Amino acid sequence: MDFVRGRLVRSKAGRDKTRTFAVLAVEGQMLLLADGRLRTLCRPKRKKNKHVAPTAAVLRQEDLASDEALSKAIAAFETQTRSE
Repeated sequence: MDFVRGRLVRSKAGRDKTRTFAVLAVEGQMLLLADGRLRTLCRPKRKKNKHVAPTAAVLRQEDLASDEALSKAIAAFETQTRSE
């Protein structure tokens, strides 16, 4: 599965293990990730792609427009996956 802008990923390593992030950009082996709360769009986290697990969900461009929209989209995704 490709890492593209807007794809939701789960962290597999580090202090943010099991947190859900959205991919903002791909720089070789590194990904720029944000969740809208702790990691905002203006302060993304750099993480190697081998330390995240991609999900099938890809967010729309509107969800990546602001931190509030991004955090709401991630929260909706997490409640949907918990109920399944």
